[in-house]
Amino acid sequence: MNGNVKHWIIKAADLVIRHAEKQSEDGKSLRIVCASGISPSGAIHIGNLREVMTVHLVVEELLRRGYDAEHIHSWDDFDRLRKIPAGIPSEFEEHIGRALTGIPDPFGEYPSYADRHITEFEAALEPLGIHMRSIRQSQAYPSGLYREQIKTAMAQRSHIFDILVAAQTPGRNPEPIEQRRKNYYPFQVYCHNCKRDITKIDDYEESSATITYSCNSCDHQGSYSLNDDISGKLVWKVDWPMRWKHEQVIFEPGGPDHATPGSSFSTGKEIVSDVFNGRAPCFVQYAFVGMAGQSKISSSIGGGATPAEALRVIEPAILRWLYIRRDVKQNFSINLDEELVRVYDEWDKLAQRVADGTASEKQVWEYQVARNTSNASMLETQCPVSFRVLSSVADIANGDVEQIIRIIKAHIDSDDVDEHTIEPRLTCALNWLNEHVAPEDRTTVRDTFHTEAW
Repeated sequence: MNGNVKHWIIKAADLVIRHAEKQSEDGKSLRIVCASGISPSGAIHIGNLREVMTVHLVVEELLRRGYDAEHIHSWDDFDRLRKIPAGIPSEFEEHIGRALTGIPDPFGEYPSYADRHITEFEAALEPLGIHMRSIRQSQAYPSGLYREQIKTAMAQRSHIFDILVAAQTPGRNPEPIEQRRKNYYPFQVYCHNCKRDITKIDDYEESSATITYSCNSCDHQGSYSLNDDISGKLVWKVDWPMRWKHEQVIFEPGGPDHATPGSSFSTGKEIVSDVFNGRAPCFVQYAFVGMAGQSKISSSIGGGATPAEALRVIEPAILRWLYIRRDVKQNFSINLDEELVRVYDEWDKLAQRVADGTASEKQVWEYQVARNTSNASMLETQCPVSFRVLSSVADIANGDVEQIIRIIKAHIDSDDVDEHTIEPRLTCALNWLNEHVAPEDRTTVRDTFHTEAW
């Protein structure tokens, strides 16, 4: 791509390389670790996909330039359940405060609540060409992987408190600051009895790393040594910088809530340096992705389409293109209603301009990045019949594939059209009609001639 033509992916990769070069003589001798992370607190939607897609696209650009880059992804499945998302039985409120991986799947199909959402999301990444090394915090914490880092944080809890309180709005807490500092611990215990994190650390003995705690949910009191047991996790604003150091992360993006003054990223930069003797990764802020009527989608509330649901009606390359063509700091929506027809039209026009040489260099680059990764090509329709035409014909033919093929062949006068050459677009069109078009907007063809109307 011409150096005079800039794209947000290229700019982000340039930023990552400059950051990496500060830690290596030539920048290329260092493995460039780029990280994403999601808490599987509910269905993982197309808004969450922006974080993963952002890291994936930057890593792909680094690989194209010959750098040794890796995409790691943290599944924060050791987080607590905060609220019950839409569609989950109300009796699951009893699990609020428990680790996501320690809660049963509401529908009995997966080992846990977290496994349901993780499995469904990861399965959708394959057709999108996204490959990442997943790290499950529900395994990392109990295994003792972060044991020494937790002990370090507990030993420096007063300094961590000072960093965090300096970023808070003065006067928010009426309790004297010295009392707050004395009571502060950067670790949240999961009760050994009820498994909830509605607990309070009463004492910590640094020499033996022993935590004494009480549970405000079931009134259990207990103690254990971090040398033997990790029943809990670091609070988010300490957990995140700890993992930057542990994984040697060079790049990690985040949403607007992580980029404001006093946010987890700004305090994390101090904590990773002062407490864990590391350095913060370079940071790129991304904007939210919404759907019709929603500027931001929430996993814990529900209502947003998952990548798997989007892929039922959008070809993989086109879904990738929607994230590629918008600047990373630009909000946009992915709508699966009649707006989807226009998206297909735009994609087909782009493909035609690329083919006839009238597309700009930037458009050609975006088109190729959408269709190919370093190790895969997206599944595409070989004979791309207009989605507008295909869905209309499928509607009239009531989903009869044989009739659809016959009408399309007559429409475009081509012998190349068959059931295979118009996939996956045919299936996308059928799914779109059945799942996103209101019944009153569908065409109903009678089985018999309406003599009375005639």
